[in-house]
Amino acid sequence: MTSVEDELFFSVIIPTRNRVKLFKKALDSVLAQSFTNFEVIVVNDGSDAPSLEEYKQLEKNTPSNVKFRYQVKRPNGHGQSYSMNTGALVGKGKYLCFLDDDDEWIDKEHLTRAHTSISESVKEVDAYYTNQKAVYVDGVVKEGPIWLDDLPEQLINKPTDSQGSIKLSIEELLRSHGFAHLNCSIVRRELYLEIKGMDENIRWECDRDLYLRTLDSAQTLLYNPSYIALHLIPDTSKKENMTTMVNMLEKRLYQVTVYQKGTLLSKRKAVRSYCRASLGFIFQHITHELLSTNRTKDAAVYASKALACRFSIKWFIRTYWLKIKAMLS
Repeated sequence: MTSVEDELFFSVIIPTRNRVKLFKKALDSVLAQSFTNFEVIVVNDGSDAPSLEEYKQLEKNTPSNVKFRYQVKRPNGHGQSYSMNTGALVGKGKYLCFLDDDDEWIDKEHLTRAHTSISESVKEVDAYYTNQKAVYVDGVVKEGPIWLDDLPEQLINKPTDSQGSIKLSIEELLRSHGFAHLNCSIVRRELYLEIKGMDENIRWECDRDLYLRTLDSAQTLLYNPSYIALHLIPDTSKKENMTTMVNMLEKRLYQVTVYQKGTLLSKRKAVRSYCRASLGFIFQHITHELLSTNRTKDAAVYASKALACRFSIKWFIRTYWLKIKAMLS
Protein backbone atom coordinates (compact mmCIF):
# COMPACT_ATOMS: atom_id res chain seq x y z
CA MET A 1 0.00 0.00 0.00
CA THR A 2 1.35 3.41 -0.95
CA SER A 3 1.69 6.14 1.65
CA VAL A 4 0.29 9.64 1.47
CA GLU A 5 3.81 11.00 1.02
CA ASP A 6 4.18 9.25 -2.33
CA GLU A 7 3.34 10.86 -5.64
CA LEU A 8 -0.39 10.89 -6.26
CA PHE A 9 -0.95 7.79 -8.36
CA PHE A 10 -4.51 7.99 -9.72
CA SER A 11 -6.91 10.77 -10.64
CA VAL A 12 -10.43 9.42 -11.07
CA ILE A 13 -12.53 11.70 -13.28
CA ILE A 14 -16.33 11.64 -13.00
CA PRO A 15 -18.28 14.04 -15.23
CA THR A 16 -21.88 14.57 -14.14
CA ARG A 17 -24.95 16.62 -15.00
CA ASN A 18 -28.41 16.62 -13.38
CA ARG A 19 -28.09 13.06 -12.01
CA VAL A 20 -27.29 13.52 -8.35
CA LYS A 21 -28.55 10.15 -7.06
CA LEU A 22 -26.81 8.12 -9.75
CA PHE A 23 -23.65 10.20 -9.33
CA LYS A 24 -23.65 9.58 -5.56
CA LYS A 25 -23.69 5.83 -6.22
CA ALA A 26 -20.81 6.15 -8.69
CA LEU A 27 -18.77 8.29 -6.29
CA ASP A 28 -19.37 5.91 -3.38
CA SER A 29 -18.12 3.00 -5.50
CA VAL A 30 -14.83 4.86 -6.04
CA LEU A 31 -14.47 5.85 -2.39
CA ALA A 32 -14.98 2.17 -1.43
CA GLN A 33 -11.71 1.19 -3.13
CA SER A 34 -9.15 -0.50 -0.87
CA PHE A 35 -6.39 1.56 -2.50
CA THR A 36 -6.16 5.07 -1.09
CA ASN A 37 -3.55 7.03 -3.05
CA PHE A 38 -5.99 8.69 -5.44
CA GLU A 39 -8.06 11.81 -5.92
CA VAL A 40 -11.50 12.19 -7.47
CA ILE A 41 -12.15 15.06 -9.88
CA VAL A 42 -15.89 15.69 -10.23
CA VAL A 43 -16.68 17.82 -13.28
CA ASN A 44 -20.21 19.21 -13.08
CA ASP A 45 -21.21 20.03 -16.64
CA GLY A 46 -23.62 22.90 -16.00
CA SER A 47 -26.43 21.29 -14.02
CA ASP A 48 -29.82 22.96 -13.61
CA ALA A 49 -30.29 25.11 -10.49
CA PRO A 50 -32.13 22.52 -8.32
CA SER A 51 -29.61 19.78 -9.11
CA LEU A 52 -26.71 22.18 -8.73
CA GLU A 53 -27.77 22.95 -5.17
CA GLU A 54 -27.93 19.21 -4.40
CA TYR A 55 -24.43 18.73 -5.79
CA LYS A 56 -23.09 21.56 -3.65
CA GLN A 57 -24.71 20.12 -0.54
CA LEU A 58 -23.16 16.76 -1.36
CA GLU A 59 -19.77 18.41 -1.88
CA LYS A 60 -19.81 19.63 1.73
CA ASN A 61 -19.86 16.05 3.00
CA THR A 62 -17.23 14.48 0.77
CA PRO A 63 -13.62 13.62 1.78
CA SER A 64 -10.81 16.05 1.04
CA ASN A 65 -9.53 13.96 -1.89
CA VAL A 66 -12.77 14.66 -3.79
CA LYS A 67 -12.61 17.93 -5.71
CA PHE A 68 -15.54 19.50 -7.53
CA ARG A 69 -15.25 21.67 -10.61
CA TYR A 70 -18.32 23.50 -11.95
CA GLN A 71 -18.68 24.41 -15.61
CA VAL A 72 -20.84 27.15 -17.08
CA LYS A 73 -24.37 26.02 -17.85
CA ARG A 74 -25.17 25.37 -21.53
CA PRO A 75 -28.43 23.95 -22.98
CA ASN A 76 -26.81 20.63 -23.96
CA GLY A 77 -23.80 20.80 -21.69
CA HIS A 78 -20.20 20.91 -22.90
CA GLY A 79 -20.20 17.16 -23.51
CA GLN A 80 -18.40 14.18 -22.04
CA SER A 81 -15.14 14.80 -23.93
CA TYR A 82 -14.84 18.41 -22.76
CA SER A 83 -15.59 17.40 -19.18
CA MET A 84 -13.08 14.54 -19.19
CA ASN A 85 -10.42 16.84 -20.63
CA THR A 86 -11.15 19.39 -17.92
CA GLY A 87 -10.65 16.73 -15.27
CA ALA A 88 -7.42 15.55 -16.89
CA LEU A 89 -6.00 19.07 -16.85
CA VAL A 90 -6.93 19.64 -13.22
CA GLY A 91 -5.91 16.17 -12.01
CA LYS A 92 -2.51 15.59 -10.41
CA GLY A 93 -2.32 11.79 -10.58
CA LYS A 94 0.24 9.96 -12.69
CA TYR A 95 -2.57 7.89 -14.18
CA LEU A 96 -6.09 8.89 -15.15
CA CYS A 97 -9.15 6.74 -14.45
CA PHE A 98 -12.66 7.47 -15.67
CA LEU A 99 -16.19 6.68 -14.53
CA ASP A 100 -19.56 7.70 -16.00
CA ASP A 101 -21.94 9.16 -13.43
CA ASP A 102 -24.63 6.54 -14.12
CA ASP A 103 -22.24 3.58 -13.73
CA GLU A 104 -20.23 2.16 -10.82
CA TRP A 105 -17.14 0.18 -9.96
CA ILE A 106 -18.06 -3.17 -8.41
CA ASP A 107 -14.58 -4.44 -7.52
CA LYS A 108 -13.06 -2.82 -4.43
CA GLU A 109 -9.63 -4.16 -5.39
CA HIS A 110 -9.63 -2.59 -8.87
CA LEU A 111 -7.18 0.23 -8.13
CA THR A 112 -5.03 -1.95 -5.87
CA ARG A 113 -4.71 -4.53 -8.64
CA ALA A 114 -4.01 -1.89 -11.28
CA HIS A 115 -1.40 -0.17 -9.12
CA THR A 116 0.40 -3.45 -8.45
CA SER A 117 0.45 -4.48 -12.11
CA ILE A 118 1.61 -1.06 -13.28
CA SER A 119 4.32 -0.95 -10.59
CA GLU A 120 5.56 -4.47 -11.37
CA SER A 121 6.00 -3.72 -15.06
CA VAL A 122 9.62 -3.38 -16.18
CA LYS A 123 8.59 -0.81 -18.78
CA GLU A 124 6.42 2.21 -18.07
CA VAL A 125 2.80 1.31 -18.66
CA ASP A 126 0.85 3.60 -20.98
CA ALA A 127 -2.61 2.08 -20.51
CA TYR A 128 -4.29 -0.60 -18.41
CA TYR A 129 -7.61 -2.10 -19.50
CA THR A 130 -10.23 -4.31 -17.80
CA ASN A 131 -13.82 -5.45 -18.34
CA GLN A 132 -17.30 -4.54 -17.14
CA LYS A 133 -20.80 -5.97 -17.22
CA ALA A 134 -23.77 -4.24 -18.84
CA VAL A 135 -27.11 -4.23 -17.07
CA TYR A 136 -30.58 -3.06 -18.16
CA VAL A 137 -32.61 -0.69 -15.98
CA ASP A 138 -34.62 -3.68 -14.69
CA GLY A 139 -31.43 -5.31 -13.40
CA VAL A 140 -31.09 -7.97 -16.10
CA VAL A 141 -27.46 -8.45 -17.21
CA LYS A 142 -26.87 -8.26 -20.97
CA GLU A 143 -25.10 -11.26 -22.43
CA GLY A 144 -21.62 -10.59 -23.82
CA PRO A 145 -19.08 -10.30 -25.17
CA ILE A 146 -19.48 -6.53 -25.41
CA TRP A 147 -16.16 -4.74 -24.83
CA LEU A 148 -12.86 -6.63 -24.35
CA ASP A 149 -14.41 -9.67 -22.70
CA ASP A 150 -13.79 -11.85 -25.77
CA LEU A 151 -10.01 -11.56 -25.30
CA PRO A 152 -9.37 -14.12 -22.50
CA GLU A 153 -10.17 -17.11 -24.72
CA GLN A 154 -7.62 -15.82 -27.24
CA LEU A 155 -4.91 -15.31 -24.61
CA ILE A 156 -4.87 -18.65 -22.79
CA ASN A 157 -1.14 -19.22 -23.22
CA LYS A 158 0.00 -15.66 -22.49
CA PRO A 159 2.03 -15.16 -19.27
CA THR A 160 0.44 -13.11 -16.49
CA ASP A 161 1.83 -11.04 -13.63
CA SER A 162 0.95 -11.49 -9.94
CA GLN A 163 -2.45 -9.85 -10.50
CA GLY A 164 -3.40 -11.84 -13.60
CA SER A 165 -2.64 -8.92 -15.92
CA ILE A 166 -1.29 -9.61 -19.40
CA LYS A 167 1.04 -7.50 -21.52
CA LEU A 168 -0.51 -7.21 -24.99
CA SER A 169 0.53 -5.88 -28.37
CA ILE A 170 -1.61 -3.46 -30.36
CA GLU A 171 -2.46 -6.26 -32.81
CA GLU A 172 -3.63 -8.56 -30.00
CA LEU A 173 -5.95 -5.91 -28.57
CA LEU A 174 -7.39 -5.18 -32.00
CA ARG A 175 -8.42 -8.83 -32.34
CA SER A 176 -11.26 -8.07 -29.96
CA HIS A 177 -14.56 -7.20 -31.57
CA GLY A 178 -14.94 -4.37 -29.04
CA PHE A 179 -12.90 -1.72 -27.27
CA ALA A 180 -12.15 -0.61 -23.72
CA HIS A 181 -14.97 1.43 -22.22
CA LEU A 182 -13.81 4.49 -20.28
CA ASN A 183 -14.98 2.93 -17.00
CA CYS A 184 -12.42 0.18 -17.61
CA SER A 185 -9.57 2.36 -18.90
CA ILE A 186 -6.56 3.73 -17.03
CA VAL A 187 -4.26 5.93 -19.11
CA ARG A 188 -0.95 7.53 -18.21
CA ARG A 189 -1.75 11.23 -17.80
CA GLU A 190 1.26 12.46 -19.82
CA LEU A 191 0.25 10.27 -22.77
CA TYR A 192 -3.39 11.41 -22.51
CA LEU A 193 -2.29 15.05 -22.72
CA GLU A 194 0.23 14.26 -25.46
CA ILE A 195 -2.50 12.86 -27.73
CA LYS A 196 -4.69 15.87 -26.80
CA GLY A 197 -7.17 13.90 -24.75
CA MET A 198 -10.67 13.23 -25.98
CA ASP A 199 -11.99 14.77 -29.19
CA GLU A 200 -14.44 17.46 -28.05
CA ASN A 201 -16.20 17.44 -31.43
CA ILE A 202 -17.41 13.87 -30.91
CA ARG A 203 -20.46 13.34 -28.71
CA TRP A 204 -20.92 9.61 -29.21
CA GLU A 205 -18.24 6.91 -29.20
CA CYS A 206 -15.70 9.51 -28.12
CA ASP A 207 -14.29 6.79 -25.85
CA ARG A 208 -13.64 4.51 -28.84
CA ASP A 209 -11.79 7.37 -30.53
CA LEU A 210 -9.62 7.84 -27.44
CA TYR A 211 -8.98 4.09 -27.27
CA LEU A 212 -7.77 3.92 -30.88
CA ARG A 213 -5.56 6.99 -30.56
CA THR A 214 -4.09 5.60 -27.34
CA LEU A 215 -3.24 2.33 -29.10
CA ASP A 216 -1.66 4.30 -31.93
CA SER A 217 0.76 6.02 -29.54
CA ALA A 218 1.25 3.58 -26.67
CA GLN A 219 4.27 1.34 -26.17
CA THR A 220 3.29 -0.82 -23.19
CA LEU A 221 -0.28 -2.00 -22.65
CA LEU A 222 -1.73 -4.20 -19.91
CA TYR A 223 -5.01 -6.07 -19.92
CA ASN A 224 -6.68 -7.64 -16.89
CA PRO A 225 -9.75 -9.82 -17.54
CA SER A 226 -11.43 -8.87 -14.24
CA TYR A 227 -14.95 -7.38 -14.37
CA ILE A 228 -14.54 -4.22 -12.35
CA ALA A 229 -17.55 -2.08 -13.32
CA LEU A 230 -21.27 -2.17 -13.96
CA HIS A 231 -22.55 -0.20 -16.94
CA LEU A 232 -26.19 0.90 -16.92
CA ILE A 233 -27.70 0.49 -20.40
CA PRO A 234 -29.52 3.76 -21.17
CA ASP A 235 -33.29 3.81 -20.84
CA THR A 236 -34.45 4.79 -24.34
CA SER A 237 -37.57 6.40 -22.87
CA LYS A 238 -35.39 9.10 -21.35
CA LYS A 239 -33.51 11.77 -23.27
CA GLU A 240 -30.98 13.09 -20.77
CA ASN A 241 -28.53 10.29 -21.50
CA MET A 242 -25.84 10.98 -24.11
CA THR A 243 -26.61 7.74 -25.96
CA THR A 244 -30.34 8.44 -26.28
CA MET A 245 -30.00 12.11 -27.23
CA VAL A 246 -28.87 11.43 -30.79
CA ASN A 247 -30.73 9.37 -33.37
CA MET A 248 -29.19 6.44 -35.23
CA LEU A 249 -27.93 8.29 -38.32
CA GLU A 250 -26.38 10.98 -36.13
CA LYS A 251 -24.63 8.23 -34.18
CA ARG A 252 -23.40 6.69 -37.42
CA LEU A 253 -21.90 10.04 -38.43
CA TYR A 254 -19.92 10.14 -35.20
CA GLN A 255 -18.73 6.58 -35.86
CA VAL A 256 -17.68 7.57 -39.39
CA THR A 257 -15.68 10.45 -37.91
CA VAL A 258 -13.92 8.14 -35.45
CA TYR A 259 -12.90 5.61 -38.09
CA GLN A 260 -12.03 8.15 -40.79
CA LYS A 261 -9.71 9.84 -38.32
CA GLY A 262 -8.12 6.48 -37.55
CA THR A 263 -7.77 5.59 -41.23
CA LEU A 264 -6.23 8.93 -42.21
CA LEU A 265 -4.21 9.97 -39.16
CA SER A 266 -2.99 6.83 -37.40
CA LYS A 267 0.73 6.13 -37.54
CA ARG A 268 0.44 2.37 -37.09
CA LYS A 269 -0.64 0.17 -39.98
CA ALA A 270 -2.59 -2.18 -37.68
CA VAL A 271 -4.74 0.69 -36.40
CA ARG A 272 -5.31 2.06 -39.91
CA SER A 273 -6.34 -1.37 -41.21
CA TYR A 274 -8.70 -1.90 -38.29
CA CYS A 275 -10.32 1.52 -38.80
CA ARG A 276 -10.70 1.01 -42.56
CA ALA A 277 -12.46 -2.33 -42.08
CA SER A 278 -14.67 -0.87 -39.33
CA LEU A 279 -15.53 2.09 -41.53
CA GLY A 280 -16.75 -0.38 -44.16
CA PHE A 281 -19.07 -1.99 -41.62
CA ILE A 282 -20.48 1.42 -40.58
CA PHE A 283 -21.18 2.34 -44.22
CA GLN A 284 -22.99 -1.00 -44.60
CA HIS A 285 -25.13 -0.20 -41.57
CA ILE A 286 -25.94 3.24 -43.00
CA THR A 287 -26.89 1.58 -46.30
CA HIS A 288 -29.38 -0.71 -44.54
CA GLU A 289 -30.81 2.14 -42.46
CA LEU A 290 -31.32 4.34 -45.54
CA LEU A 291 -33.02 1.48 -47.36
CA SER A 292 -35.42 1.01 -44.45
CA THR A 293 -36.69 4.54 -45.13
CA ASN A 294 -36.79 4.04 -48.94
CA ARG A 295 -33.84 6.35 -49.61
CA THR A 296 -32.52 4.08 -52.36
CA LYS A 297 -30.27 6.60 -54.14
CA ASP A 298 -28.55 7.60 -50.90
CA ALA A 299 -28.23 3.93 -49.94
CA ALA A 300 -26.45 3.22 -53.24
CA VAL A 301 -23.92 5.95 -52.49
CA TYR A 302 -23.08 4.54 -49.07
CA ALA A 303 -23.01 0.99 -50.41
CA SER A 304 -20.24 2.12 -52.77
CA LYS A 305 -18.34 3.66 -49.87
CA ALA A 306 -18.62 0.38 -47.93
CA LEU A 307 -17.35 -1.58 -50.95
CA ALA A 308 -14.34 0.71 -51.26
CA CYS A 309 -13.41 0.13 -47.62
CA ARG A 310 -14.06 -3.58 -47.44
CA PHE A 311 -14.47 -5.58 -50.65
CA SER A 312 -16.53 -8.76 -50.85
CA ILE A 313 -18.29 -10.46 -53.77
CA LYS A 314 -21.59 -10.44 -51.88
CA TRP A 315 -21.40 -6.70 -51.20
CA PHE A 316 -20.16 -6.02 -54.74
CA ILE A 317 -23.33 -7.63 -56.13
CA ARG A 318 -25.53 -5.79 -53.62
CA THR A 319 -23.93 -2.43 -54.45
CA TYR A 320 -24.51 -2.73 -58.18
CA TRP A 321 -28.03 -4.01 -57.67
CA LEU A 322 -28.69 -0.86 -55.61
CA LYS A 323 -27.16 1.36 -58.30
CA ILE A 324 -29.46 -0.16 -60.91
CA LYS A 325 -32.47 0.17 -58.60
CA ALA A 326 -31.57 3.80 -57.88
CA MET A 327 -31.35 4.62 -61.62
CA LEU A 328 -34.72 3.03 -62.25
CA SER A 329 -36.47 4.64 -59.31
